[in-house]
Amino acid sequence: MDCPEVVTGRVEIPGEDYERIQRAADRGVNRWRLDPVQTARVVGSTHLGLRPDDTYEFVEQYIDAGSGLQQAVVRVQHGPCSYLVELYQPERQGPSGIWVVQTVTPIESAPSTYPTPFVQRW
Repeated sequence: MDCPEVVTGRVEIPGEDYERIQRAADRGVNRWRLDPVQTARVVGSTHLGLRPDDTYEFVEQYIDAGSGLQQAVVRVQHGPCSYLVELYQPERQGPSGIWVVQTVTPIESAPSTYPTPFVQRW
């Protein structure tokens, strides 16, 4: 399926100032930036052609061996189309660092190394 309204590839949002966004989050403004799923939802629906009511699922979080930065992957179901949204923490690592969308990849062309979302059963 094709969803031409969705921006794919490397993402750069004009005017995004990561230092300013981090300072705002530190002051309690736009706290959604501290959650990779919510960042994918808000940035995706504001700038990338996704919708707030699409299905957003956390896939994984890891430290990139090359950059040392925290990375996260969120799977998005947008109508008939599926995407992997990759995010990273450019300013601060850990729970108080903001997340920024780095790439949006259609699932069909995404690397097969991404696991399915983890579901813990008790």
